[in-house]
Amino acid sequence: MEQFIEHDPHGPDSSVTTGTIEEAATARLDFDYGIGLVCLLFSFFIFYYTVLKSASESAYIIPWGMAVFYSIWLLKAGKLRWFWKKQRPEYLHHRLLLGYVWLVSCFALNLALPIFNPSATWLMFAIVIAAVSVIACNFEAYLPRPAKSVLFAINGFSTVLWIYYSIYLIPYYILSVPALLLLGISVHSFIPLLLSISYLRLLDQRWQEFKPSIVAGIIIPIAITVYFSVKWRQISTAIQYQANAIAARPTDDLPDWIVLARQIQDDWITRRVVMGKKVYQVGAFGSAIFSARSQTDILIRHDPLILIADFFTKTLDLGDTEHINILNTLYDTRHETQERLWSGSDLRTANVLTQTRIYPHTRMAYTEKTISIANQSGSAFWQEEALYTFFLPEGSVVSSLSLWINGVEEKGMLTTQAKADSAYKIIVGVESRDPSVVHWLEGNMIRVKVFPCTTKENRKFKIGITSPLKAEAANLVYENIWFKGPGAEEATETIRLEFPREMHAPHLSFGSTSTSSGVIVHEGMYQSSWKARFELVPLAQENFSFGGKTYTIEPLRKTPENFNARACYLDIDQSWSKKELDALWPVLKNRPVFVADERLIRLTDANKDAYFKVLSAYNFSLFPVQDIPDPGNALLITKSPALSPTLRDLAKTPFSKRLNAFAPQGLRTFLVGDDASPYIKSLNDLRIIRAEKTDWKTLKEMISRNQFPSDPETDSSVIAIESSGIMIRETDGHTSGKAPDHLLRLFAYNHMMKHVGGRFLDGSFQTDSVFNTKLIREAEMAHIVTPVSSMVVLESQKDYDRFDIRKSKNSLDNATMKVAGAVPEPHEWLLIMLFCTIVGYFTFRHYVH
Repeated sequence: MEQFIEHDPHGPDSSVTTGTIEEAATARLDFDYGIGLVCLLFSFFIFYYTVLKSASESAYIIPWGMAVFYSIWLLKAGKLRWFWKKQRPEYLHHRLLLGYVWLVSCFALNLALPIFNPSATWLMFAIVIAAVSVIACNFEAYLPRPAKSVLFAINGFSTVLWIYYSIYLIPYYILSVPALLLLGISVHSFIPLLLSISYLRLLDQRWQEFKPSIVAGIIIPIAITVYFSVKWRQISTAIQYQANAIAARPTDDLPDWIVLARQIQDDWITRRVVMGKKVYQVGAFGSAIFSARSQTDILIRHDPLILIADFFTKTLDLGDTEHINILNTLYDTRHETQERLWSGSDLRTANVLTQTRIYPHTRMAYTEKTISIANQSGSAFWQEEALYTFFLPEGSVVSSLSLWINGVEEKGMLTTQAKADSAYKIIVGVESRDPSVVHWLEGNMIRVKVFPCTTKENRKFKIGITSPLKAEAANLVYENIWFKGPGAEEATETIRLEFPREMHAPHLSFGSTSTSSGVIVHEGMYQSSWKARFELVPLAQENFSFGGKTYTIEPLRKTPENFNARACYLDIDQSWSKKELDALWPVLKNRPVFVADERLIRLTDANKDAYFKVLSAYNFSLFPVQDIPDPGNALLITKSPALSPTLRDLAKTPFSKRLNAFAPQGLRTFLVGDDASPYIKSLNDLRIIRAEKTDWKTLKEMISRNQFPSDPETDSSVIAIESSGIMIRETDGHTSGKAPDHLLRLFAYNHMMKHVGGRFLDGSFQTDSVFNTKLIREAEMAHIVTPVSSMVVLESQKDYDRFDIRKSKNSLDNATMKVAGAVPEPHEWLLIMLFCTIVGYFTFRHYVH
């Protein structure tokens, strides 16, 4: 029978022998072990709520102090000896617990002196399970045999894990030994090694009893690592050969990185190979402390599987810009990889106030989001820059910006994109003072930058957005405007939704905190994705007048017109299925049908399956609409994935130059589904294509009848907002109306995009001074953010004067929740002033006498 020794803390050399596992377990769970559990739990609590939440670089001191305290406690109790002395085996579990107390201190210190990047999710769970399992060993006497086997299999895995950490830290041991005399914190380097030794002794003690479980626990993680490393090497080599073949291709219309991104397979390991050093800690063991700080918002993770696999594989031969572009295209990292002047790693979104006013009779909404930003760096002198990317509903436009400076809300001014960018960079990058700026981005996005964010107080800004409401069957749908930015996991939010009192309350995806006539309020944690569904009410033909023009809202009139396409073009990628093509083919095969793969290829019964197999393997498609010989009599059919390169990604490429030179206008396009790729969205916004959203059934019916919906924008004074089922018409003259000024803002934005058209591709809309001035004047009148205009808030009037940023005299100014109708014309202001003067004279003349 196995023998255990119980130590009496009052007599270090005395011992008693017990003959059962139950008695041994009781011996382990003594007062000293309880002290260790308290230290571990307290250290973990401090680590989680102080270190992780505040990211304070000095917060490791408390966990370190707890580890030192428990070490001294065990030394005095005789259950721990100095490392040069032989340790007593009966107190192995006390030393294992001590190892985990020290481990919490290690991870806390790692935030101040990073050796490992933040752990991958699976690794965090593995470490917690390892700690729980070693504590559970003290209760093994009360567990059934299968549970014990699982427990020691986990201990076998834990041994492998801590040996990995020990090997990784070998380069630091040489520096840590002399540093022990100067800085005691270097003892942290040896904790995984000491923990590994303790685990090996534990496995040795129970080897005979749990040999199969221990072997399985050791072999399985090693086997997984070997398999992962082999697959990693195979995939990495295959991608490199792909890149070489692409570089050697005879045509160069598209950049190599776009062709490579289009062809890369999308599976779990391949995705991590492509992410590589931009997302995961890689390189030689022990190199992390000498690596440069990441200049992006991507959180680089430590994953042992990836680090080991990469160690035995050559790094992909990709340039930095190419690598980032591939990540942006395939994995939607545009926010995380955007340019920044200052770090924002310690910023968090603290609170969000969402105020929305619904205008159901004109099918539009105005939303103000007031966002509070907290700096949790712990340093009173550390300034950081907040970057937010807002994702807007289709057709939406930014119509106001505010920044709180010294406790006062300062409204934004509209200026050219170049002036706003120059002012922000100089003030932030050189002078480190207060500005905020909002820029337009391709694909229904805008970017807000705020500086400085300090620990003294939360920084606050407000963004106002005018949006069309989506008409779906019998509902009007409001979609929340969500964002990427400083973490909002713990942000609170108040949502205030205002709508006409006579309307029924909307259907919401969340419960309301309070409800009154025409107002719904919800208070809770921040929600990024939600919708409000209102009943569809008849459209009121209201108007709004400004600047000698009247803007009238009308129902969207789209009737099927005769259109017999002479050729059909299929934009095929991975979003298509073979079944969909086969169902569509009988409707198309009696006319020429083409697909694109570097060139236009005509499909036939004989080759369609082969070409579909090739094209459906592509992650996305960039259909060359510029190569269609007769766009006026052509029909494009697309079903796009959510991600693709943008037109800006294609700038200055042969593809873009040909698209600029030969871009069609209003190419008839059927878009199957509700979503479109950024490429298709941009072509549609610029009116290069005229996309009609549909489903497969309606699509086949329209083609069979030789029909396509008519274009309401043939009249240059009309813009159509498809999703809302409305048109906005501009006419000369002034007419009194009750429509909100958002009518003009939506018209101006869509009208500008329509006129920019193909000029967006080569940037001539910015370099052509006459055309650019015309666009800027239209943006200033509506006070909206566009491809040519941005909003900026600067600290003082001197700053505006220095950068020649002036308030427009003929402008709507910033939108507010209070604006509800037409703005008086200049001659109307004169009449108002004259009326006030006359009334004032007759009211106060007796005081004069």
